[in-house]
Amino acid sequence: MATHFPAGSTTRRGTGAGSDLSGRPLKPDTQPVAFPEARPVRERLRAICCDVVAAWKTAGGPPADAKTRAGLESHAESICRRAGVGADLVGWTMVALVSEFWRERLAASTPDRRLVLLPDCPSASGPHAPGTPAVCGPACEVATLWSAARDSGWTVLPTSEALTAIGGLLTGQYGGVLGLAELDDLRKAFAMIPCFSLPIAAVPIPGRDAGVGVGGRVRDAARPDDVMPACAASIDVDTALGFLGVACGNVAPVGDYLPVLREAAAMFQPEALASLLSTETETDSQSRPVDPLNAAEALSIDFLAHGGKFLRPFICLAAYDAALADRIASGRQGPAADRASARTAAVSIEIFHKASLVHDDIEDDDAMRYGRPTMHRVHGIPSAINAGDYLLGLGYRLIAGLGAACQDRDIVVDLLRILSDAHVRLARGQGAELWWRDSADKRLSSSQALEIYALKTSPAFEAAIAMGLRLAGCLPESVAPVARYATHVGTAFQILNDLKDWSGDAENQRKAAGDLLGGRPTVLLALATERLDRVAADRLLALASGLGTGDDEVAAAADLFERAGVFRAAEELVATERRQAVAAIATCRMPRVREVLEFLLDLAVPDRGLSA
Repeated sequence: MATHFPAGSTTRRGTGAGSDLSGRPLKPDTQPVAFPEARPVRERLRAICCDVVAAWKTAGGPPADAKTRAGLESHAESICRRAGVGADLVGWTMVALVSEFWRERLAASTPDRRLVLLPDCPSASGPHAPGTPAVCGPACEVATLWSAARDSGWTVLPTSEALTAIGGLLTGQYGGVLGLAELDDLRKAFAMIPCFSLPIAAVPIPGRDAGVGVGGRVRDAARPDDVMPACAASIDVDTALGFLGVACGNVAPVGDYLPVLREAAAMFQPEALASLLSTETETDSQSRPVDPLNAAEALSIDFLAHGGKFLRPFICLAAYDAALADRIASGRQGPAADRASARTAAVSIEIFHKASLVHDDIEDDDAMRYGRPTMHRVHGIPSAINAGDYLLGLGYRLIAGLGAACQDRDIVVDLLRILSDAHVRLARGQGAELWWRDSADKRLSSSQALEIYALKTSPAFEAAIAMGLRLAGCLPESVAPVARYATHVGTAFQILNDLKDWSGDAENQRKAAGDLLGGRPTVLLALATERLDRVAADRLLALASGLGTGDDEVAAAADLFERAGVFRAAEELVATERRQAVAAIATCRMPRVREVLEFLLDLAVPDRGLSA
C-alpha cells in the first residue's frame, strides 16, 4: 500500500509541546496538522529527518512499513519523540521526512522538468501581474523565491494550480515538484500521491490565521537597521532555496547570506530611498500626477523602488562584510569605510544598473519591465532618456559624497574609477550590439558574441565585488582575480538568459525566441550560423532580421537551432565558463571572500549539469 499524506485534517498553529504520544494509531480523519511556530523546532525536526533519511539510503531505501500511511505516521511520531515535541506536529514531520528523501533527486533532475508551486505572499495586498505571485514589497520572501526559481531553470506556477501540476507529475511532464503551501493545501494536493514513488517535496507555511510573522514587519535583531518583510518569519526561505538548488543545495550558506539579501532589497523600499536620497518624491509615478519640476526625480526613484532582484547591491555588501571580517581575523589593520558608506555604495551600483535598463529598454523598444510598461512607453522616449541620465548623475553624486566618511580619501577615488570603467565597458558592449543589429551583414562569430557578453554583463558583477573589497580597505586584485572571475560569471549568466529566452517571459509579455526575432545578437545565433550550411544560415539570419514574428517563424528557428546542436553547445559553454570561474575562486586569498564568490556563482550560474 502506497503512502499518502493524511486526508481530512485541519491546520492550526502548534508549539510542539504537551501532546501525548502513546503509540496508539492516529486517525487521519481527525488528526490536527499543526505548524511549528518556533523556527528552532522546525530546524530540529528537519535535522532529525535528514538523519533518518541518510540511514534509509544506507540500507537501500525506506523500510517497507514507511511506504504505508500508518507506517510513515509511526516514523514521524518517533522523530517527534526524539525532538521532544508533541503529536500535533506529526503531520508537518511527515511532509519534512518525505521532502528530505527526495531532495537529492530533485537537485539531479533536468532543470526544465522541475516545477515549483509558489503561493501569494500572505501579507500582499492589491493587484499583481498575471503569472506572478503577489508580493508584499521589494524585500518579499516570495519574490526572492520566485526569482531564484526562474534563475535556476525551474518552471514556476501558483499554488492554486497544484492539482494540475500533480497531474503533470503523474504523466511524466515534470520530473519533480516542490510546493510551498499551507499544510491543509498540501494535504489536499498530495492525498493522491504515493509519496515514495514520485519525487515531491514541500516547504509548509502557516495559514493566514496562524499568527506567525504575518500582519506586521519584523526587525532582525542582528541588524537593527534592516526592515524585515512581513513574511520573513513565516516562510523558511533558506530551506526552500536549498531545495531549489541555490548554493548547490546547501542550506547553511544561504541562511548565512539571507540577512544581507534582505538588507539589499530593503534599501530600495520607498522610505529607505527617501531617507538616503533626501527626497520626499512619491514612488508611484505611473498613476499619480507628477510635478514638472520634480519629474526626472519622480520617474527615476519610482523605477528604483519597483522590481529587480537587487543582486548587485547584495554582492557589494557581502564582499565588504567578508573582506572586513577576514582582515580582522588575520590581524591586518588599515583604513576602511564604515558600513553606512558601504550601504550607500551598494545603492549606487544598483542605480547604475537601473539607468542602463532604462536606456536598454528604449534601444530595444521593450514593452514591459518588471511586469509593468516600460518607462518610455508610458512617459515617452525623451523623458525616459532624461530619467536614465538623472540616475547616472545620482549614482556618481552618492559616491562623491562618501569622502567625508571614509578614513582614506583614495577609496572614493578608486570607487569612481571602478564605476566609470564599468560604465565605459558597458557602453562599448551595448554599442557593439546596436551596430550589429543595424548592420546589413548579420554574421557574428561566437567569439565576438562572447566578447559582447563580457562587456555588457560582466562589468556590473566586477564593479560590485571590487567596490565591496575596496570599501573594506583591500585592493581587489590583491585578494582575487576579480576581473577574470566576473568575466566568466557574467558570460555564463548571459548564456543562461539566452537559453531561458526560448521559454518566453510571461511577466514582461515576451514570447519565446524574443531575442532572435527582435534582432538581438546572441551566442546561440552565432553558433548556429557557424554550424549550418550557407542556405540554412541565410534563412536563420533572415528570421533574425525581423521578417516574421509568428509561431511558424519561431518553430523554424528552433528547428534550425536543433539541427545545429546549438542548445547543447550553449550548455557546454555555460559549464566551461563555470569551471573557469571556479578556478578563479580557488586563487582567492581570503576565505570568507572566497565563500561569497562561491555563493554568487551558485546564485547566478547554478550547477545544472548537462541535459541528457
